Amino acid sequence: MVYYGPEKLKKISEISLPQKEYLLEFLHSYKDKLDVFHKHLILISIYNQDNFALVIGSNPEGKIIYGVTLANPFERTPSLYKIKDFYDEALANFYDVIFKSSKIPKIQAGILKFPIQTHFLAVGGDKSLVSKEMFNEEVTGKTWLNFAKKVDDELFEKINTLSNGQIDFLKSFVTDDGVYFVGIGSGKFRNLYAEFFSVLRNKYGFLPGKFFPISGIKEKVVGMFKIELNDITNEKVFEKINNFVKDFNKFKRFVDELGGIE
Repeated sequence: MVYYGPEKLKKISEISLPQKEYLLEFLHSYKDKLDVFHKHLILISIYNQDNFALVIGSNPEGKIIYGVTLANPFERTPSLYKIKDFYDEALANFYDVIFKSSKIPKIQAGILKFPIQTHFLAVGGDKSLVSKEMFNEEVTGKTWLNFAKKVDDELFEKINTLSNGQIDFLKSFVTDDGVYFVGIGSGKFRNLYAEFFSVLRNKYGFLPGKFFPISGIKEKVVGMFKIELNDITNEKVFEKINNFVKDFNKFKRFVDELGGIE
């Protein structure tokens, strides 16, 4: 067995696949319907919408893989073959131990095909299975499983802090597509703030975050940008973000003071 990832998540090495015989039977029952059958696996995902997912699964040979992922894999790659209403209390409890979650996690189980298209913060399991899939990723230039090799305790804490985090008026969200920063603002000058937000985004060369779903954000949004996931350790990038915040707040104070003059 192997494990890659931060020491803080190494407890996931204790996880075990429940109802293994039943799950493998479910996987094999679709053998004739799945192309490249050996590339498929039966996977269980335990997750909360505002947190990472804990996953464990098996390939057709019964080799186990487990990990912690940025997103629920079933949201990234829809499964045609799911086990309806699958639930396991032991896995739900294990999730609570790992993430100290106050919410009851949701659980999904179904058949997915490698590669699992979400970044792994930690991954482990059967050495031959994990190593083979990591090698396949290197050949194709992908970094789903291999991302876990980069994640030490320090990086995990930074990802954890930025996930549903906040830097001044910027809310931050870590996704497989990058780290999104959403500017929150209100008041009668909000449209003006939005224009200046766009000016600053261009000034600092940040990517627009137009594909991030803001429907779940209750506050008024004045703008958005994103950075690449690999830039999460780039101090110069975060220095630019801090300068962005300073410039925006200066402008906001100026507009607020000007607006208060009769």
